[in-house]
Amino acid sequence: MKPSIPSLSVALVVLLLLFTVDTVIFQGMAERDRLKSRNSAEATINTLFASLRDHPDFGSAIESSPTLRRDIIGLGVYTAQGSRLYAWGTVPLTYAPPRRGEEREFTSVRRYIENGKNNSLVLLLHPFRLIPPPPRPQDDKRLESKPTPSAEEELQHSFFFTTLKTAEVVYLEIRQNEFWGAQRLRQILFPLSLLILTATVFIFRHLILRNGEYKRRIEEQKSLVVLGTAASTLAHEIKNPLLSIRLQTSILERFCPPESRRELDIINAEVDRLSALSYRVNEYLRDPRGNACLVDLGEVFKTLSLRLLGRDVTLLRTPGPLIARIDPERLISVGENILRNALESGGDPEEIRVELGLEEGLIRIDILDRGPGIPEGDKNRVFDPFFTTKSRGTGIGLAVAKRFVEAAGGSIRIGDREGGGCAVTVCLSAQCGMGEGKS
Repeated sequence: MKPSIPSLSVALVVLLLLFTVDTVIFQGMAERDRLKSRNSAEATINTLFASLRDHPDFGSAIESSPTLRRDIIGLGVYTAQGSRLYAWGTVPLTYAPPRRGEEREFTSVRRYIENGKNNSLVLLLHPFRLIPPPPRPQDDKRLESKPTPSAEEELQHSFFFTTLKTAEVVYLEIRQNEFWGAQRLRQILFPLSLLILTATVFIFRHLILRNGEYKRRIEEQKSLVVLGTAASTLAHEIKNPLLSIRLQTSILERFCPPESRRELDIINAEVDRLSALSYRVNEYLRDPRGNACLVDLGEVFKTLSLRLLGRDVTLLRTPGPLIARIDPERLISVGENILRNALESGGDPEEIRVELGLEEGLIRIDILDRGPGIPEGDKNRVFDPFFTTKSRGTGIGLAVAKRFVEAAGGSIRIGDREGGGCAVTVCLSAQCGMGEGKS
């Protein structure tokens, strides 16, 4: 079954649409997980800053909370020049400030950097834009028993005013194992989904084409049943009357004057044409496979050309015998039908050629003539039974040839000969290497 170019185009369009939908879905999933990751990071930083109300610095706030200690890899506070003011956990020794032209990226309060190496998300925070938290509430008994500094004095000595006041960036690295696990899973599933979609589309295309081929064969079988019934009727109802007509014309030839021989010749010619039609229809209905054996194609076409053309017109492009497995009678029928079409094409019989050669494990047979060729719109129909472009043609010869060639596992096509004319190309599988004979 040959691939159909229109069906391939449809398959590619469907595949492109499915790829687009698949890409949009995976991008949407990635964006959803990214937003969840950043929301989790925001919740962590909010919890951390809220803890400063009860702890003197970030480190003690993190150490006091199992959740913060589990989620936070490191926290660092840096000046605008990149010097580190404070650190907890694993953080860079220095943090380079943005280069000229990159300042616009740092105009917002927060910036996120995904770090796949550590399965983490780095949150860069600009604390100078934050509002300092209120002072820690004091115990009433402590206020009565011991004098304490005022709220304003305590605020001035808090972590915000001693450390964060001069800070440009707070560097917070938060573990995001779930986010990175989903990311890596998508990296595996996305190309896998594309492969599955590709395989699915082409499997469906193959099934559709195969079902179409089965339907075509079923229709052919239905046609063959009808044709077989018609052929049986022709063989029974026409063959015997044709023999009677031929017998009567033979008797008339003995007694009629010579000037009446022309009319008898016309009757005989029409009888022969009807007999040939009946024979070819019966031939089309025969088992196309026959009794296959190894056949030397060069010898068969040499014999055919001598019988039909009176001379050897075969040209072997490859030295040595060209052997294929096919029923010899079916092969002779193929060659005879094509060569007769070449003779009846109206071209110069001296220009008819049969060229044989070996190409990539296939034996290629080109039968060439110098007739008017086949109109472009008829090239797809010339192998249909009873389709003919000739006024007196039967339209069954090429259909018989195609049926026998395909039954032998080969192919046949028709095209234009270079310089004018028609070229019928038959390809059959080579069964023996060059120099080997029949077996």
